[in-house]
Amino acid sequence: MLSQQRAMGQYSTPQETVHYMVETVLDHLNAHDRPQLLDPSTGDGIFIQSLIHAGMTPSQLHAYDVDPNTPQPSEGIQFSYQDFLKVDDEEQFDAIIGNPPYKSKRQSTYFNHNKQVLEEEFKDIGVHNMYSLFIYKGIQVLRENGILSMIVQDSFLTNVYYKRFREYLLTHTEIQEIILAPRRLFHHGKADVRTAILTLKKKKPVDHSHHVRLVDRLNYQQYTNPPEERVQYLPQEAFLKLPNFNLTVNVPSEILSLFQTAYTPLEQVVPIKTGLSTGNDGHFLRKANEASETDGWIPFYKNGGAKDAWYYQPKFYIHKDWEQQSKAHKTFTVRNPSYFFKEGITCSSMGVKFSASYLPEGSLFGVNANLFPDNQEDLYYFLGFLNSRLVKYMLRKVLNRTNMVTSGYIKKIPFVTPSPEQKSIISEFSRKLVEGKCQNRDYPTEELHEEIDRVIFDVYGISEKNRHHVRDFCDHVLERL
Repeated sequence: MLSQQRAMGQYSTPQETVHYMVETVLDHLNAHDRPQLLDPSTGDGIFIQSLIHAGMTPSQLHAYDVDPNTPQPSEGIQFSYQDFLKVDDEEQFDAIIGNPPYKSKRQSTYFNHNKQVLEEEFKDIGVHNMYSLFIYKGIQVLRENGILSMIVQDSFLTNVYYKRFREYLLTHTEIQEIILAPRRLFHHGKADVRTAILTLKKKKPVDHSHHVRLVDRLNYQQYTNPPEERVQYLPQEAFLKLPNFNLTVNVPSEILSLFQTAYTPLEQVVPIKTGLSTGNDGHFLRKANEASETDGWIPFYKNGGAKDAWYYQPKFYIHKDWEQQSKAHKTFTVRNPSYFFKEGITCSSMGVKFSASYLPEGSLFGVNANLFPDNQEDLYYFLGFLNSRLVKYMLRKVLNRTNMVTSGYIKKIPFVTPSPEQKSIISEFSRKLVEGKCQNRDYPTEELHEEIDRVIFDVYGISEKNRHHVRDFCDHVLERL
């Protein structure tokens, strides 16, 4: 059974991380006379205790928590049991610090119980997760030039649901830094969650020279002196030019520039479609060993795995009466039927490692992204293109850091037209890889894959230094994300 804290989306923050965040906030408050600080979801009280240890007097500290079982963090502070999202404390504090709850709309009944209030209060950013609401509310209760430092899930950096939230941050605050915390930071609490420390100042970003300090995923809690190659400074206004106002971390300017200019997105050069959503795969689909095409079962491609790049045998089948079933079941959705049974490319949609595979003629497909080029040379070129390390890097490092890569993200990949010779080379190598994997699932792919990478790097004009950076990320993606 989950603890009360875990059930509420709360995780105890490691002391080294707390220490860094406290020092960051106090450095900013040096010039203030008796500043007032708030921890809006105090939990075990580690932030309040660390602030006192660092020299703050209890009378300067405020703490809230919605859980009536939470003990007062320290004597003398102003502590109350309150729902921070409902308090009316406009511009009362000089600093906000803490680790707010991480709960999405799917994970908590709180959102349904407070739907009307939340939708009105947070209409500027949308209601998607507790932590984004806490950050927004924190900005409201800060005085002008106040500082906020919170450690939160890093999904807000690129997930499309947080587009308005990112735009709000970029246009209403000066983001001081974003640090991708160690991946296993909360494993002591049995939580597998990727987090980031976000520090910002409540101030309209009128200074065009303001740069954001960006620190890539750390192995340890070395926040003060991270490895030099993981630190980047970018003008805050640069993020306003990226798709969906994405907040990228340690992406070379050479690659970012592919997105910042008026570029050609992939969706403008090849149809990218989703297909059937059965609403109940367990009922409508059969595994390969349970179905036979002679009995009216059709190959169904919905999400290949990391080892399924280039080609794989269908893992699922759907019965030929799918059209009748779609009419009989309201949750059975049919999209883009004019592309059904066509030869194409099918992409993975879940998991850390993205892959693209050949989609045989006569198949159906799910809500993952599927591409339908005009001819076979194009088909094999796009297949090689999608499996290249550069595209995987752009997908996971720029467009979407989460483990769900939907068609919407793939549509935004920048497309640069190859020369006829480059296109021919990629198409030929991809065809060989498909044929090889068709004959032998364990067909060696690395040599041809490296050649495809080299040509795609050439097409995009990527420098040797940044090629190494891209390869390193893709080859260690689980630790780098």
